[in-house]
Amino acid sequence: MDLNYLAFGLIAFVPLIIACIWYQPEWSFLRWSGINHKKPSELSFLQMLWCFIMSFALVFGYINLIIHQMGFYELFFTDIMKGSMEAQHIVDDFLGKYGDKHRHFGHGFFHGAINAFVFALPFISIQAILNEKNYKTVIFHFGYWLITSAVIGGLISEFV
Repeated sequence: MDLNYLAFGLIAFVPLIIACIWYQPEWSFLRWSGINHKKPSELSFLQMLWCFIMSFALVFGYINLIIHQMGFYELFFTDIMKGSMEAQHIVDDFLGKYGDKHRHFGHGFFHGAINAFVFALPFISIQAILNEKNYKTVIFHFGYWLITSAVIGGLISEFV
């Protein structure tokens, strides 16, 4: 299965771009929630590099959650690596027929939103409970992850 790795690199900038917009101090919701954070200009080069690496890992990890054909391909991956031509033909036939099914922005957007509810919301909520933060913090951070996950999912489905 051919993947567009250049698209991964470009999509990895999406969480950073959305964060720069979402967490800007002038935004009224940020003041309402009472959240303090560093501005992008206050980050060191290594911190920014780490943020990009984590963003890239997030995008790369989403591939199995967004592109359904990867699950089918992975069923036969070991046999293909061992040189099984039968497994390769099965995969080629299946992907030739169904390889582009559900590969559009809307479908990926939907799965990205689901991922935000399943993964981000529990982590944000637990972190807020443990750090004795209020519901405004959960709503604010979850809003970022909902938008980011949905956009990443849509872009992965469309371009990767």
